[in-house]
Amino acid sequence: MCKKKVSVIVPVYKVEKFIKKCVLSLLAQDYNNIEIILVDDGSPDDSGTIIDNLKQLDERIIIIHQKNSGVSAARNSGIKIATGEYITFVDGDDWVEANYISYFVQLLENTDCDIAMNKNNYTKKKCCIEHNSYVVDVETAIKWIYMGDIFVAVWNKMYKKKLFKENHIKFNEEIWYGEGMLFNIECLQFVDKVSIGELPIYHQTFNPDSAMRKFNLKSNFCGIKSLNLQKKYLQKNNQDIKDAWNYHRYCFNRTIIDGLVRSKSVVENRKIYNKCVFQLRKNIFLPLKMEKNFLKKLVWVCYFFFPYIMAKRRAMKYKKALKLS
Repeated sequence: MCKKKVSVIVPVYKVEKFIKKCVLSLLAQDYNNIEIILVDDGSPDDSGTIIDNLKQLDERIIIIHQKNSGVSAARNSGIKIATGEYITFVDGDDWVEANYISYFVQLLENTDCDIAMNKNNYTKKKCCIEHNSYVVDVETAIKWIYMGDIFVAVWNKMYKKKLFKENHIKFNEEIWYGEGMLFNIECLQFVDKVSIGELPIYHQTFNPDSAMRKFNLKSNFCGIKSLNLQKKYLQKNNQDIKDAWNYHRYCFNRTIIDGLVRSKSVVENRKIYNKCVFQLRKNIFLPLKMEKNFLKKLVWVCYFFFPYIMAKRRAMKYKKALKLS
């Protein structure tokens, strides 16, 4: 039986230290019928040259060089030329296990789902988690994304390409932060079920140049804009999803508080800081209701009383992680 082709789309921007390991991990897949689409989004470092050299290793590598237009435009460029029946996304500063592709293909084909998502990924330490796979209804998947049980990004997932084509789905190029969550929520409006895996096969690297790692107020406001757009898209909605959406929006208050403290910019952004502290204290019963873990509830209570001290503690942890990376 002929294996279906998988397109792997990798946006490339300021990842010169990581991109080679990323590509080599894709070339080492135990599933051979793949194409690796590397989209150089006008990266100012040597990433473009590195991927041009890597192309010589394997004819399955396809290179796109374009002027800097953002990660959403880069992924859209990859989707446009993708010839695979299945599409997966990998970030240029991450890498994957040799069974990454075959595992996701199995999740899709064994369940007849259009989307497969993984609840686990590696960071610095290996997760010792027993492998489970199952199917959930789409409402559960949406709730898990908002609650953080499934990571919001598009990596560590696989999609049937026809889902994008038939429903005219693409990344919103005006959104550069929260774009993955927006894309996922839109995709989920057109399916009834999702295949879920729990095998940790994706390695997320601590890259200090990543948009996810750098604090930027504009980026956080963009993330809130993404969240508000998602609310408009949500056709499949119930009270659990509404509560989870509200919780995710609430978490942005803590994210902004943490970022302002870490970047030592509280003074010049005092109004924004005070507003976030006010919102955090005003709605403290929301995380206490939504969180099941006692320690996480305790953290929220500590933020209620001591937001600056808690943010300072998280900043110290971030600094330590930066040194270890």
